[in-house]
Amino acid sequence: MREYTIVNILFTRKMPVRMGELIAEVGLSERTIRDVIRSLDKTGEANGFRVRMIRGQGYLLDISDEPRFSAYWEKGLLQRDQVDLDNRQSRQQYLLFYLLQSDDFRSMDRMAEEMGISRSTIISDLKEVEQRLSPFRLTLTRRAHYGMKIEGDEKDFRKAFSHFILQNGHALQHTEDFHAYERVFDKDQLKAYLLQVLKEKKLKISDVFLNNIVTHLFILLYRISRHNYIVSGQDMKGAYEPLYHDIAARIAGWIESNYQITLPEDEIDYLALHLSGKTIMEHISEETKAHLRKGISGILDRLDREFLTGFNQDQELREALLIHMFPLLNRLYYNLQLGNPLVEDVYSQYANVFVISFRFADIVEEQYGFKMSRDEAGYVALHFATHLERMQQRNLEQFRRIAVICSSGAGSAQLLRLKLEALFPKALVITASITELEEISGKPVDLILTTVPLDTEIKGKPVIHIKQLLDDYEIQRIKEILSLQINRTQPSYKLMDFKDLFRKELFHLSGPENYTDLLLQRCGEIVSRKYADEDFPNQVLFRENKFTTIYRNGVAGPHPMKMSAIRDCISVTLLKKPLVYEGKTVQLIFLINLRPGQLFLHKEISKLLLLLMEKEDTRNRLLSVNSYEQFMCEIESLL
Repeated sequence: MREYTIVNILFTRKMPVRMGELIAEVGLSERTIRDVIRSLDKTGEANGFRVRMIRGQGYLLDISDEPRFSAYWEKGLLQRDQVDLDNRQSRQQYLLFYLLQSDDFRSMDRMAEEMGISRSTIISDLKEVEQRLSPFRLTLTRRAHYGMKIEGDEKDFRKAFSHFILQNGHALQHTEDFHAYERVFDKDQLKAYLLQVLKEKKLKISDVFLNNIVTHLFILLYRISRHNYIVSGQDMKGAYEPLYHDIAARIAGWIESNYQITLPEDEIDYLALHLSGKTIMEHISEETKAHLRKGISGILDRLDREFLTGFNQDQELREALLIHMFPLLNRLYYNLQLGNPLVEDVYSQYANVFVISFRFADIVEEQYGFKMSRDEAGYVALHFATHLERMQQRNLEQFRRIAVICSSGAGSAQLLRLKLEALFPKALVITASITELEEISGKPVDLILTTVPLDTEIKGKPVIHIKQLLDDYEIQRIKEILSLQINRTQPSYKLMDFKDLFRKELFHLSGPENYTDLLLQRCGEIVSRKYADEDFPNQVLFRENKFTTIYRNGVAGPHPMKMSAIRDCISVTLLKKPLVYEGKTVQLIFLINLRPGQLFLHKEISKLLLLLMEKEDTRNRLLSVNSYEQFMCEIESLL
């Protein structure tokens, strides 16, 4: 079953799939997935396919014999409805699926018997099922001699249905009537009609939002077929523009023509609310624009003061947020927040901008009274990530005169110059030998790059030691070093070597068995050594309680809501036995404490954590160290 699940993911994606994505979708450890992929070598040879690893991209399915693969695929389809009884996540997904499709009470003993698990196991699983239903304001109601069923408002039921069934990678058995609607529901035809109507109304919609609307309509038809309706009193208070009701009414007419289902007025109103929160108006009224601009400028100004950034000076960022905020506030007002399929990847790769995005969400809640979800914060984070990348490029353009000290011949020097001119398109790049260093030092040069170590320090000019041959990694390293230097808010402070963030007194190979207790202990240690203020522990726990910083494969990067360190540092805890917090395992904990204005340094730390998430052998090497000195040797090999 595990083999087929992985083949199913690779076959449906049609492109390389990274290990992190497989871990997230299958719910197994990296080691287990590698074992399954190895076992697929023999299976694939017998069934006309192989799983190929493409370096830097992921795993790809190659089909060499279509008839044999088709036979294997058909056999796998018969097995896919089974639940993996050894996987707690798979069992809970099955229970959620089973209960969400049931309008009547279901016996616990009957479910345990059908799944083939013990009563104690199903009781334990149902406790977590209740917790997973709680954010959707749904409850698991129990009645003696009858069993249990999920209860709540129909609008909340549909949100949960979408989240746990249609947007989940697990393939479990659907009821026959669900299959019937899957067969007759023509998504492509509906998308084409919806896009046509939106174009007529001069509205724009992203692919993610479009798919979300189509999913909503599919669930709407399925639920109505079972006589489950949105009724008066379940919808949100407030009014939306008549434009959206007009579009919803036209879609209702289309549904009636194609599916012979008449939508009640309450359903049309609810559909209009979804549309108002997921489309972008080409022409927002000037009054609305002025109000939003003032609010966004106020938020960015507060962020600039707290993080020592220049967000409010970036007109492109302000306009991007203006367009994003109009539908966002509608979604928040009507509690129709979007799921974000990219949130885990964005969170892992842009942890530095998530610090900003979460603070943005706090201020939105403070000013407008709406609480943003982690997924919605992920969409906002992308705007800040774009800003930082744009600022990094603009900073590089400040270097107009660059000297390269090169000890090799003219050919390699010429190659270096050409690559650097591509990196610094507005700069004049000259090459020189080590014997010309004194002459170069006296010229108006903005930056000196050297392939040979320099015996003397050059005052007033940044110097970076580079490799003789510039590959992509080396070019990226140059960009990031310069970003750290330019964006440092205290020029007199010595540019910290990344390794200096780690300190022997903040390194541990054990700790409390409770994750929250461990964080409190490590935070207290940082405060006691005068690296952070007294409120540091509260800020870290507040951040953790809102959105946990435990990433994939046991790697965690906890940090406070605000960057306010007295002295930059990272506390490291490596645990032989992993802890479990909110259903996630954690074993490598990097507690981050940085000063305001250190977003680019935070980005460097995030890259290290991302590397650890993706490479099992690197994690294993770190977990096998027995001292701070061994740990630093491993870190140096990674930097």
